[in-house]
Amino acid sequence: MGRTIVGLAVAWSFVIFPAGLCGQDTVEISLTKFAPEHHRYAQAERCVNCHQAGNDVMTRAVGVDISSGSPELDERGWLASVHARSQSHGERVNTTCARCHAPTTELVTQDSATAVPITKGTWEGVTCGACHPVGLADSLSESVVTNLRPGSDPAEPASYVFRDRSDATQLNALCQYCHHESHDLLVPSKTEMLEAGELRCIDCHMAGYAVAESGVVERFHNMKVEANLPQSCSGKVGTDAGCHNSASAEQLRSAMPAIKGPRKEW
Repeated sequence: MGRTIVGLAVAWSFVIFPAGLCGQDTVEISLTKFAPEHHRYAQAERCVNCHQAGNDVMTRAVGVDISSGSPELDERGWLASVHARSQSHGERVNTTCARCHAPTTELVTQDSATAVPITKGTWEGVTCGACHPVGLADSLSESVVTNLRPGSDPAEPASYVFRDRSDATQLNALCQYCHHESHDLLVPSKTEMLEAGELRCIDCHMAGYAVAESGVVERFHNMKVEANLPQSCSGKVGTDAGCHNSASAEQLRSAMPAIKGPRKEW
């Protein structure tokens, strides 16, 4: 991009840059305030600082609202998710744990015999590059979702497992790349729909809540279900599911125990 991301040790820092840099006037944003101890949010910071062209959809996806001209936390975004804090186990963490907990970390491996400790201050958790090919040229990365192969070079196309967004089964495989366990839904019909690809993980965990002027569906990136009712169960935006599009948030909240099953932390 030809510029250095400013990482000042302050709650927020922002500077208005002239038009032409990343496409328009931009707000230079520091995510320092939201990085847990020993985490780095450098990649998310790069994404939020360049994806401001035309609208601030991408900044909200990361978890920042700049509509007022001053950056504020947007609870709908990645910063409010467990993904943003997935690397939080102190000295015990190594490059095998990182395969799922911090997949963009260097030297990530599936072989526990070759695992080495992760240096403090290098952890980024499940950041943007875990699902989006941020290291590729725009012609390859635009609107694409992928899984980064453990320990691969993010600048090489061969490093990614590309997923077809139009194929629900492939889109579910994006999440199942790390989330191997059964979903354990207590509603048999929903489990069957999920396994058949008729229901996508993102229909509930990344429900659409608005359509931007560009036509892009804005989705919750905090991965939360109950907190995002009724959108997370209604399927009104960005999906044809329309599962509970006439139910109120209160009605859906009362049904959450059966929907979530034993996963009370969702």
